[in-house]
Amino acid sequence: MRILRPLLLAACLAGFSIPFAAQATEFCHLRETPDGFVALRAGPGTQHRLIARMKPQDEVLYGLERKGKWVDVTWWPGDSRQQEGGFGKGVHGWVHDSLIDDMCG
Repeated sequence: MRILRPLLLAACLAGFSIPFAAQATEFCHLRETPDGFVALRAGPGTQHRLIARMKPQDEVLYGLERKGKWVDVTWWPGDSRQQEGGFGKGVHGWVHDSLIDDMCG
């Protein structure tokens, strides 16, 4: 019985992790902004280095990590994700969640 309890607990916890895993594979569109771009930053905050200027309506892949209102994402410039081997060329960074479409995350 002592062996079964940890296995049962692990199975139950695995069932709870399924919704969170689905969020990690969700592609989200970026919102329109007054200046015409969305900043991809090296860390969760405006004090972090600007990695890229993404276009509104570009897609990002939601990550699992959040820091306050900042979300870690992966972004592919243009149509690079659809090219052969392109999925591995994504750029990881952080975006303020207000700049990601409401229908996502």
